[in-house]
Amino acid sequence: MSSRGSPSAKRPGSPRAPSPPAKRHQPAPLDIAAIRAQLAAKKAALQNTAAPAAPGPASLPPKPPAHADVAHKLAAAKARIEALNARAANPYLSGAPSLPAAPSPPAPAPAPQPSVTSIALHPLLMGGDAQQPAAQADRNEKRAMRDRYRTMAPKFTSVRANASVAASQTPSRASPAVAPAPVLNPYAAGSAANSPAPDEERAPARKSKKLQFSRAGKYVEQGEQLRNEQKMEALRQRIAEASRKAGLDSEFDTLERSLKRQPPPAVEWWDEAILPSGITYEDDLESAYANLSTSSDSLITHLVLHPIPIPAPMDRRQPERGLMLTKKEQKKMRRQRRQAELEDKRDRQKMGLLPPDPPKVRLANLMKVLTSDAVQDPTKVEAKVRKEVAMRAYKHEKDNQERKLTAEERKEKEYNQMVARERNGIRGAVFKIKYLTNGRHKFKVRETAKADLLSGICIFHPSFALVMVEGVEKSIKHFKRLMLSRIDWTEQARPMADGDGGEDADAHADDHAPGSDTEMDTRMNNKEGEQDLADNKCELIWEGELPERVFKMFRARHVETDSKAKEWLTPRFEGMWDLAKRWQWAGEDL
Repeated sequence: MSSRGSPSAKRPGSPRAPSPPAKRHQPAPLDIAAIRAQLAAKKAALQNTAAPAAPGPASLPPKPPAHADVAHKLAAAKARIEALNARAANPYLSGAPSLPAAPSPPAPAPAPQPSVTSIALHPLLMGGDAQQPAAQADRNEKRAMRDRYRTMAPKFTSVRANASVAASQTPSRASPAVAPAPVLNPYAAGSAANSPAPDEERAPARKSKKLQFSRAGKYVEQGEQLRNEQKMEALRQRIAEASRKAGLDSEFDTLERSLKRQPPPAVEWWDEAILPSGITYEDDLESAYANLSTSSDSLITHLVLHPIPIPAPMDRRQPERGLMLTKKEQKKMRRQRRQAELEDKRDRQKMGLLPPDPPKVRLANLMKVLTSDAVQDPTKVEAKVRKEVAMRAYKHEKDNQERKLTAEERKEKEYNQMVARERNGIRGAVFKIKYLTNGRHKFKVRETAKADLLSGICIFHPSFALVMVEGVEKSIKHFKRLMLSRIDWTEQARPMADGDGGEDADAHADDHAPGSDTEMDTRMNNKEGEQDLADNKCELIWEGELPERVFKMFRARHVETDSKAKEWLTPRFEGMWDLAKRWQWAGEDL
């Protein structure tokens, strides 16, 4: 490194020119004069570029590339210094290239005209770029080499962030990466001239608020409201003072009392029913606990209280009715169910969970089942087998009797079935009989109606007999088959023995009604033997659905007039009597 005041310092490539010796303490006057002379020579050369320059005999012209080479090196050194300064300000840019690429060479300066007075510039007057010594440049290069091995920028989780970092680390050969200058306040929005990056986002400009004028009378109303509140508070205080003087403070002091918290009671309400009387929390609670477990009046005992079960709403729902199967399908389902039960029983016997069934020995398979025992003592084995057969028969009959319903249970079951079938509808049927004088016929009509749980009435008239029944469809169908097919209406009555009330006592079995007197029954019985039943017949004159039952039971009544018959039929079915009177028998002419 050469000294600044050394007289031997000269620019490389410049022509050797005599320069005045510069002292260390007084270099300024000599250098300034030389610089002025050189600038004047350059200015004259620029003005005379159009005219050819006459060759000077005294000295040779300097090399033109010398000044361009020096300017290029100075520009490269300046760019390197700026890059190092930017890297020192932002350490995260260490991944960038250590030295920037060589910038584009600046415009070449015009070559100076050969002159004797042309001298090189002093290093102190060449600016900041020329003042950089060679040793400082070497230190900058070593520092750049050390910065190359610094820690790289941290990796972000975002792919786009990593991509942006990788893009920033890629060296560009076209233009050098110049980092923005550090800013003292990064949150302040800088001007466009001072902004280091033109495309950097700026902070939004602050918008000015519009003027908002208060409504006329707004603050006047607020003042009036405040004054009214103060007046009310003063009035409330005067009333409270007057009430205290009059002894009515209990009615006007509720606010203070409501804000005042009451002290806790000696015994809480949930413990009053459990603790003995007179015991508080401050007393001996151990004795109170002992009293709870020993006293007969204590609510806590060893007994367990089982609350009454309340049926859930879903339990009240009626179970859905299963699919109605035909007789053939029912037999098939029963057969499959019994087969599955038998297989399950056999599997349990094979696994040893159930004992095997004893052999079912009969007289027919005696020798096959008990081979050796039957040969040794056949009489004993035969008696044993007969006893087992009798026991099986007795057990079978006993099981049947246990499953058999009693008379009351059977009637109740039939009644429940009838009530269930009545929900589907009630039907009625009316029959007209030419002669109903045979006791056997009367008995069959009456008992069948009772057995089928039919209600209705049987009216005996001198001209004909009318039978009206009502009930479920199945019972009506059975009764109609009896009246139209099973009974032989042309059958003559059998003669009755003396004292035999016989089957003609239907009127006595009925309720004691005005129409069932003994004289009429006797007269009808006397006519029974004289009546010819050869042309007797029974026909169905009406059948249909009914909204409800009209009669409570089946009964028989004797009438002489039409009005009496209609009275027994009730107003709802009195038209049936008129229909029966107009009815024409099948096969008879009008």
